[in-house]
Amino acid sequence: MTNEAVPDPQSTAENTPEPTPEPAEDFAAILSEFEHTHTHKPESGTRQLQGTVVSLNAEQVFLDVGYKMEGVLPRSAFTSNAENVKPGDTVPVSITGRNEEGYYELSLFRVAQPRDWSALEAAFADKLAVVGTVTAVVKGGLSVDVGVRAFMPASRSGTRDAAELEKLVGTEINCRITKLDVTQEDVVVDRRIVLEEQARAAAQGRLATMKEGDTVTGTVRSLMTYGAFVDLGGIDGLLHVSDMAWGHVHKPEDMLSVGQEIQVRILKIDPDTKKMSLGLKQLEPEPWETVPAKYQLGQRVTGTVTRLTDFGAFIELEPGIEGLIHISEMAGAKRCATPAIC
Repeated sequence: MTNEAVPDPQSTAENTPEPTPEPAEDFAAILSEFEHTHTHKPESGTRQLQGTVVSLNAEQVFLDVGYKMEGVLPRSAFTSNAENVKPGDTVPVSITGRNEEGYYELSLFRVAQPRDWSALEAAFADKLAVVGTVTAVVKGGLSVDVGVRAFMPASRSGTRDAAELEKLVGTEINCRITKLDVTQEDVVVDRRIVLEEQARAAAQGRLATMKEGDTVTGTVRSLMTYGAFVDLGGIDGLLHVSDMAWGHVHKPEDMLSVGQEIQVRILKIDPDTKKMSLGLKQLEPEPWETVPAKYQLGQRVTGTVTRLTDFGAFIELEPGIEGLIHISEMAGAKRCATPAIC
């Protein structure tokens, strides 16, 4: 019979190495893997995606674009302010960036991402916006990678000065090919034209949401002798000097300044020209509504002469309230040739 040593349980336990603790989970790595496995790649040569409407609120439309986070479009990007849009509808969109809340910012503009000369030629022929990365500031403009090296003149960059031009380096932009010479490998692109088209589309969408009688917020863009032009988010409206206040306004500069933010009322929208008339005084009560309660026949009042005419003088009792003293009432029995000499 073989005498085998029986291991001491206590000794065995002491000699058994402690299990190696598993490394703590890296949340960032898990999130990255989740986004990688839960997204679909856009088709080669394009940034166009098919978005599915998930929900809407008063200002935005949220779409599922196949990524972990949803994409968002302003309601004004759709016709009739997205009144006919409902969850489940599909919309072709392009991703332009991400907002502060993490949602993908979307555009209804079709944007291509060429990989070769044939794709560039197709985008050039169709006048299609392409996505590119600004690589450097060069003499006269910017160098942009659109699959090949392209040049963008500073005047077509959509920037106002050299500092803004520098900030574009390293960023992804949407632009349009305006010159393409495959033989010479000469490509010129334009970002400004795309920005202007997007601004016009957004303005038209916003205009569709406006109606006469609405009170809106705008910024004074310029002052003229006859009034002020007010920017209402890409749409200009005219605030005539006569609609600035119930009292007499000598010059628009007396009430407004360029860059000032104001609230105005939409008085009229021309359906053909899309021109808009605005009012500021209409936000205040009509002064004449209080006249019967404040003034009575025979009451002695004090006012300021605002205008003289051949037949009399206009007297302002308060802003918006003027009365006429006829020339025959100025000097009693004395006859005056003109109001100026009474």
